[in-house]
Amino acid sequence: MNTKEVVLITGGAKRLGRAMALSLAASGYRVVIHCNESVEQAEKLVQELALQGFDSAYVQGDLSDSGTLASLFSQAVQAFGQVDHLINNASLFPARTMDETDLALFEQVMAVHSTAPFFLSRELYLHLKVRAAKGSVINMLDAKLTSPTASRPAYYCAKGALAYQTKALAAALGPTLRVNAVSPGLVLSNGDDAYFTKMQNQLPLKTTGKTDDICQAVSYLLGSSFVTGTELCVDGGQRLL
Repeated sequence: MNTKEVVLITGGAKRLGRAMALSLAASGYRVVIHCNESVEQAEKLVQELALQGFDSAYVQGDLSDSGTLASLFSQAVQAFGQVDHLINNASLFPARTMDETDLALFEQVMAVHSTAPFFLSRELYLHLKVRAAKGSVINMLDAKLTSPTASRPAYYCAKGALAYQTKALAAALGPTLRVNAVSPGLVLSNGDDAYFTKMQNQLPLKTTGKTDDICQAVSYLLGSSFVTGTELCVDGGQRLL
């Protein structure tokens, strides 16, 4: 594939975002990597992609500051003159119980996981309407949404809002935009290797996933013109537990 379509990936400098940027660039997409604090990682990723002959750029911004989202999207458009797809991947994953969650934290987590995806999707929709073009949004969810833990109530509330936003915007923004979601399971550890191993042994497939499994799902949804409002679970059967 050599689409030369442009994909904006929020939180694209590290972990799954980085893997998706590398994969999509290799598939012919031009990628715009969003970062907040990970500017150094974003710069290095752009350099790495350039050495491989791929077009990329990065934009920096705080997704919890809703007043800057339109400007952030405009910067992404300026990189290559267009944006065709949006992957809402940026995440805050604070381990805070209900007792530890104050209004400021809750609003910050909701802003990153729900408000920013909503208004960035709106910006893409308006941009595509002006161009008389079509594109897509992919929201990155979490396989744990069906069995949330007590340690991160704000995170799961925000991801739950994003899950329903996927369906709501699929209905509201078609046919200009297709809106889908990917729910990764055990792919990258957050440092709790004991939990990772325990959960792996409980999965029906008895193995963890690879970042390439997520990248393949994303690639499928970007290219499937008759799929919208769908959540694709890439979790080794985690949601069956």
